[in-house]
Amino acid sequence: MKNFLYIVVVFFFISGCKPGIPKDIIQPDEMAKVLHDIHLVDGYIAMTPSVDSAKKMAAAYYKGVYKKYDIDSAVYNKSLNYYYKEPRIMTDIYKKVTDELTKDRNTIVQADSIVAAKAAAKLRLKMVMDSTRKSDSIFYARILLRDTAKKDTTKKLEVIKSKMFYIEPKY
Repeated sequence: MKNFLYIVVVFFFISGCKPGIPKDIIQPDEMAKVLHDIHLVDGYIAMTPSVDSAKKMAAAYYKGVYKKYDIDSAVYNKSLNYYYKEPRIMTDIYKKVTDELTKDRNTIVQADSIVAAKAAAKLRLKMVMDSTRKSDSIFYARILLRDTAKKDTTKKLEVIKSKMFYIEPKY
């Protein structure tokens, strides 16, 4: 019985010593948020045409991300190296990062499609207005040329001129 008790105690000690994430490492949920912001910065920097200005901007943006999460580059790199050695945890972290980036992309695409639809509607309206102005102007110019050939057209000329500057929109 005494041996059984020793075995149970040793078993609890072994199972209780399950290695967790050290305190000096960024926790997985927080690391997912940090990586999300880091990847946003990387994407923005990649769009910068000048290499020199990209390096200057990158340093400032990375410092901003570190300040936001109250970490520094050493803690970030140490945490990243730790998670590289733990692929299951890193897979879970990147699943969260991917989900957040997908949500961001969908939000941007939706907002962009709304803006694009409004811009397309304005462009169509402008094209319709321009085409009616051109056709009306040509019509009034023909009337003007036809009527100027006649002697008594001063009244008609004034009416035509006033109509040329006010064109009623056709929808």
